[in-house]
Amino acid sequence: MSQPIGIRLPDEILREIDKVSKREIEDRSTVIRRLILLGYSTFRKQKAAEEYTKGIITLSEAAKQADITLWEMEKFLVEQGYKSEYSIEDLADELRILDK
Repeated sequence: MSQPIGIRLPDEILREIDKVSKREIEDRSTVIRRLILLGYSTFRKQKAAEEYTKGIITLSEAAKQADITLWEMEKFLVEQGYKSEYSIEDLADELRILDK
């Protein structure tokens, strides 16, 4: 279900949307909906990543909040420049524990 809403956008943005509309052969409303959904998806990933890097939530919780897989969340974090403090030594320690 969807509802009509009214928003005001600067002329410059509308011109750019119209360019995309012509290229994609879609009406202005469809392009605006796609852009909003894309922006919302990115916003969710950024907020989840922010909470994860602050230690508020786990990686799996961040992925769930962003509505993406754990691997997609890891990829997003790397693309955003996040560097984990989890070391090769940490991995080796965990593997040794699992072997016991």
